[in-house]
Amino acid sequence: MKSKKNSSFSLIPLLVFLLGITLIILGILLFQQIKPTVLGTTDTATTSVSASNKELYIPLGTGINTSTDWTDVKGAAAYIDTRLYGKLKKVTFEASLGVPSGSQTSYVRLFNATDKHPVWYSEMTMSGAGPELLISSAVTLDSGNKIYQVQMKSQLGSPTNLLQGRVHIITY
Repeated sequence: MKSKKNSSFSLIPLLVFLLGITLIILGILLFQQIKPTVLGTTDTATTSVSASNKELYIPLGTGINTSTDWTDVKGAAAYIDTRLYGKLKKVTFEASLGVPSGSQTSYVRLFNATDKHPVWYSEMTMSGAGPELLISSAVTLDSGNKIYQVQMKSQLGSPTNLLQGRVHIITY
C-alpha cells in the first residue's frame, strides 16, 4: 500500500507542471493575437471594407475660427505619410461645423502646410447654424510625409466651430 501512495503523490507535481506549461502556451497564443494600440495611430480606426480594402480615419482635431480670410485652425493638423498606406483608392476630407449665431456662410478646407498650398477639391461651404458633417469630393494627397492643416474662414467673422476634422482614406 505504501508504494501506491508514493506513486500517486509523484503524479501531483507532474500534473501541476503540465498544467503550468499549458497555461504558459495558452498565454503566448493569446498574446500573439492581441495587437497593441498606441494613441494617435490610425490602425485603431481601421475598418475592413472587403478582403483587400481598408478604411482609415486620420483625426485632425477641433477648434474655432472668427476670421473672414483663410486662417489655420490652431491644433487641427496631422502628419500624413502616403507611403504608409499602399495604393490609395479614395481620399476625402471631412469636417463637422457649427455656427452658434447661425447667420453666416462658413468655409473649411484642407491645407498642405509642408508645401504651402490648399489641397485641391477639399474646400467646403456651410450656410446656417449646423452642426453639419461636410464631406469633400475626392482629393489627392501629395506623396510623402506632409503636415495637413485645417483652415477656415467665415462670411461675417462670427465664430464658427470645427467640431471634428478628419481625413478619410480607403485603400485597395
